[in-house]
Amino acid sequence: MTNKPDAGPGVVVRGERPSIDAPDLPSRPYEFVMETEVESLEKMHKVARHRKFEIHVDEPAHLKGDDQHPQPLIYVAAGLGA
Repeated sequence: MTNKPDAGPGVVVRGERPSIDAPDLPSRPYEFVMETEVESLEKMHKVARHRKFEIHVDEPAHLKGDDQHPQPLIYVAAGLGA
């Protein structure tokens, strides 16, 4: 497992990234792994940490949360729209 210097902490890159213009599939595997820690707090409140960032998630009351932070799927939807 090698961490390339430009990848940053919490990111592991294995192999060489294939070019999108390459006519054939790469001969060697390529992996891009992002590591995140998740901590459960009170009720459904959780915090995920990656590098210097924290992402808080919660659920609404009908799902036993306090509705103090966005639901996890909101972050997924936002990421798809970004």
